[in-house]
Formats: sequence, structure tokens, C-alpha cells
Amino acid sequence: MQMINNRHSAWFAIVLLMAGCQTVQQSPETMSETAVSSVSVEPQSSEETLPSVEQDPLEAKDDSALYDPLAIIRELGEAIDSPNISEPETQEDLPIESTTDLAAIETTIWADIIQGFALSELKETKYADLHRRRLTHSPGFFSDFLVKADIYLPYVWDEVKRRGLPSELALLPYVESAYSPWAVSRMGAVGMWQIMPGTARVLKLKLGQTCDQRRDVIHSTRAALDYLEQMHAKFGDWLLAIAAYNAGPGRIDRAIRQNKRAGKATDFWSLKLPRETRRYVPRLLVTRDLILDANDQGIELPDIDPSIPFKTLTLEAPMEVSLVQELSGLPLEDIRRYNPCIRSWITPAQEPYQLVLPNTAVQEFSTRLVSVSVRDYVRTRPYEVKSGDTLSEIAGRIGATVPELMMLNGMTNSRIVAGRTIRVPSTSENISKQLVNLELGNDYGETIRYKVRSGDSLWKIARRFQTTVKNLRKLNATSNLIRPGEWLVVPVN
Repeated sequence: MQMINNRHSAWFAIVLLMAGCQTVQQSPETMSETAVSSVSVEPQSSEETLPSVEQDPLEAKDDSALYDPLAIIRELGEAIDSPNISEPETQEDLPIESTTDLAAIETTIWADIIQGFALSELKETKYADLHRRRLTHSPGFFSDFLVKADIYLPYVWDEVKRRGLPSELALLPYVESAYSPWAVSRMGAVGMWQIMPGTARVLKLKLGQTCDQRRDVIHSTRAALDYLEQMHAKFGDWLLAIAAYNAGPGRIDRAIRQNKRAGKATDFWSLKLPRETRRYVPRLLVTRDLILDANDQGIELPDIDPSIPFKTLTLEAPMEVSLVQELSGLPLEDIRRYNPCIRSWITPAQEPYQLVLPNTAVQEFSTRLVSVSVRDYVRTRPYEVKSGDTLSEIAGRIGATVPELMMLNGMTNSRIVAGRTIRVPSTSENISKQLVNLELGNDYGETIRYKVRSGDSLWKIARRFQTTVKNLRKLNATSNLIRPGEWLVVPVN
């Protein structure tokens, strides 16, 4: 790879300073016990229960939706720039495998993961029983659910194994987000580990304008496992550590003190905890047990190769995504799946300048990259500043951001003068539209895609996501008329 010259090194030092990016530390500082929590979203309607599953007479009708594993998919929306098209909504939509090759388990990642299971046994509860029934309600559902992690699970499992942690922790993103890096809760938790903005700052994750590291598989996994290890060191028990990841360590501390005063046991199953946490841990253990007993129960596990399917390349400078497409030969959707943190037309503008590519594309990309000058990583065109222009208005017109324009022009502030010529990105309009800029702090904050259901209205959706009908109309350029199956852009936060 061609090395950047001294002049460009100085230029990109200015770039980094202007973008406000920092190198991610390997170990987070000691954190407040009340500042860190992972939020899961409660389903709102009994209409979301799966079909053809008998209602438990001991459960309230509306309560049954709380145990539905599909609620993870349905209630955690996906960021608007997610490459995922849709999620299965009904049993009829789910692919069903007619045969099961049980011997295949031994050649997949599951054989390795099973050897590392170390958490205590599941205590049977109504949460565990109904969740198990939901996950196995049709022959192909559990396999379809697990295969969502085919790209990311090998890396997460490798990190869990490298740290010597219980392998059940590699399954936690299934419970949090169905392993979707684009998952966004209505409370603002993002990524497959569902990390809140405040939590991200404590865990040294950057929510920059070119990359949200909560959606980055490598950075978010580092942060989540660091936190889980800290919780284990605090409580000395993995179930309590996992409960603290969900409810926050302060809540677990209070429950333990309450039981001690009452002379009761202080294990997870004995504590009085929020309902979400009481079903959160059993969900993980049920998923573990179904994988563990797959052979005996005739459950098919998806054929996921244990080797990590991607490599991380360090670039000498940020690169526009359209150029990544040209050099790698990959479609935009694949680039996004391997780089879910990217939220702009450019790769992350924070050191080290990293790009993740599937193993099959690394050689072609590297070979072609040799012929590209570093200064051409971002192709630009001249723009003459006109009277009344501001940098933010120019950025808005061309689909860039103020820090990006400052980066391209080596500017130390955003002041511009009429008659001066600046450089602006010449990336294609198509790329700019597909890589929608989800700049934090804009009028709407983070946005998700929401699929309209029968009985929905703009008023109901606005109330559910704590926004306004006016915002929904403006974001979607729509009237009050919406139809089931239609996708809407919905603001959260």
C-alpha cells in the first residue's frame, strides 16, 4: 500500500482534530453504577403474538406478547440506512427446512461454542417455558433466527473465547437485537449490543458523524464484553452480571441489599427484579439449552463457519464509499453489512482509518488500491462560495456534513468568505442518497424504519414513538393515509 507523504500526514492530523475523533481505548474507566444500562423495548400490543401458539391460561392476554422472541425484531426498529429489507412477520413467511442433518453440527461453529457453555442451569419459569415454545413453534424458525448472526457471530465468539468467558455471552446479542447492528430501540439504544448514548460515552465508543461505533461489530463487542467483565468482578456471579447489563448494577445492588436484610438468598432467581430483567436472563439460557440439546431434540442449527469471514484493513486516510465499491467490486449492500457503523458517504474519519471487507474481496481491493493516490481517496470538485452561503447550507445541499467539508479543506473553523473556492465531494448522488446521513443532533435525532401494521394510524405511531404526526408527515412526505405493509421513517430519542 502506498504510504502517505508528510504533507498529507499533517493534513489528516488536522482532519482528525476537526472531526473530534479519538482512538478507542482498550479498557474503559471505572463507571458510575447508575450511568450504564442496556435497554430492551417492551412490546405494546397483544396483536403481536405469533399465530398458532396456544395461549397459556395463566397469562394475561396482553402479557403474552412480552415473551415473543419476534418482539426483538418487531419492536427494535432498524436504522434507516440498514441494508436489511424486511423481517419475517408471520409463521407463513418463515422458511421451513424439511430435513435435519444432525451430523453437520460438528462441522459448524456450534460444536465449539457448546464446549464453552459454563453458566448455571436454567430454573424453569413461565418466561422460560413460553420463550422455548416460541423459538420452536415451527421446524425452521430457530435456525432462521440463529443464522442472522452468520457474519458477526464468528468474531464475537472468537473474542469471548480469547478472554476465557462463558460462551453463552456470544449468544447475548440474539436476546438484545436478533444480532442486528442496525437495531434501534425507541429509547435510543443502538446496535446488536443495544448500547445507549450515555453508555457509549462511558465505554469509550464514538458517535461520530461518519461512524457510530455502537453499530461497529468490533468496537461494540469490545465495549460490551469489557462491561460484562466489570459486572462479573463486582458481583462474582455471571447471571447477576448479565442481569446488571440489562437493568444496571445499581438496581441489582439494591435487590441484593433488600434480600440480605430479609435473610433471603441473593442469587439471580431469588432477587426481586424488573420484569424485563426476569425474562431477559431466562431468554439467554433457553437459547443456550436449545443449542445444547439440538441433537437430542432434532433441532437443526444453521451451518455457520467458525472462521471469521472478514478482515480489517487500515487505510491511510478516509475513503469515499463509492471508491470502496469500485476497488472491491462489492455491491453497496455488502459493504454496509461488513461496515454497519458507516453513516455517511465516507468511511470512518477517525484513526485508525479502518475498513472491513469480506475475505473474498481483500486481495482484489488491495491490488487495485496500489494504483490510487491517497489524495484521491476522496474525489472532490471545486465550489465557489457565494454571498450569503454558510458551510452548513453548502453541506446540506450536497449531502455532506460541516466537519467533512472542514476536513476536505483543512479548515480550523467553519467561517467561509464569498468568492473563495472550496473543495466539495463529487461522490455520486446515488451513493449519497443510499448512505443517509444520520447526524446526531439534527432535527430528528436517530431514525428507524417502521413497517405499518393493520390498525395503525399516524397518530398511534407518533404516540408510540413519542414524536408528532407533523414530524412523521415531513419525514415521509405523506398525508394521513398509510397502508399496512408500508415502511415509514420514524424518529426516536
